[in-house]
Amino acid sequence: MRPPEHARLHLPAPTLGRCVFLATERDTRQVALGHDDRFNHYPAHPFPMISWTFDGQVHLVDDARPDGTAALGAPLARVTFSGPHRRPSATWSPGAVHSVAVAFLPDALAELLGIRLEPWLDRVAPLTEVASGPLVDRLVGLEPVEGVEPYRQAEAILTTAWSGVDAEPVLPSVRGWTDATTVRAAPSPSGAGVRQAQRRIKTWTGQSHRDLRRYARLEEALAQASSQPIETRLDLADVAASAGYADQSHLGREVRRATGLTPAQLDASIRTDESFWFYRLLLAHIRAGEAEG
Repeated sequence: MRPPEHARLHLPAPTLGRCVFLATERDTRQVALGHDDRFNHYPAHPFPMISWTFDGQVHLVDDARPDGTAALGAPLARVTFSGPHRRPSATWSPGAVHSVAVAFLPDALAELLGIRLEPWLDRVAPLTEVASGPLVDRLVGLEPVEGVEPYRQAEAILTTAWSGVDAEPVLPSVRGWTDATTVRAAPSPSGAGVRQAQRRIKTWTGQSHRDLRRYARLEEALAQASSQPIETRLDLADVAASAGYADQSHLGREVRRATGLTPAQLDASIRTDESFWFYRLLLAHIRAGEAEG
């Protein structure tokens, strides 16, 4: 049985389609959640994120233990930067929370903030420790206004900052963005080689082209799995073939690497576990992208 949603997906305005991948909002202020339901699980992903915690506290999970408890880090800053993550991650809230997170296309946020992403792989820090300037000041100073969705406030700030950037739109998917980035980095007619193109991708995104293709395959696997009837057993061989994996074992290895779970465990968690709300919103984003594409 699918749990009720206490989170929502925000899709970016068309003007930010080459900047923002997606945004999520988590609001549990009107619901009493148990200890385990206050975890928030995230897959490995190529997207840097900026998040705001307007109410409550959010802690990084430093170490998940077999008995279901976890070692927690200090509360995250009110406005936090999270780099692309090559491993799955989790957070936990001791009580009710209201937060918004914006996931950016890596090259876009690197340009907006004037930073390189590679030093921030797998790292989380207050936004003010990552960059500075008028844009950061406006983002840090964002406060909810009654009657206005917090994400739309952030979107207005980002639209102003992004308005002068000349950027071609990309399909709203990991694969679409990866393909567009690959084309942009392709060897030039003057004879620049493949290695130079790969260095460009690493500079723009903080990760290798091979890493980005892994994320694109995972996105496709999630889409294929979610399209199968809920009352039937998940056909992993079909998912693997459709998503571009060599075989079912290849699918299993990469899914475990990105999520910490086997494909069957992940499917069950997405369908029934409150704390896997982000995955369900990610699937909603994938379906929206397929409809648009």
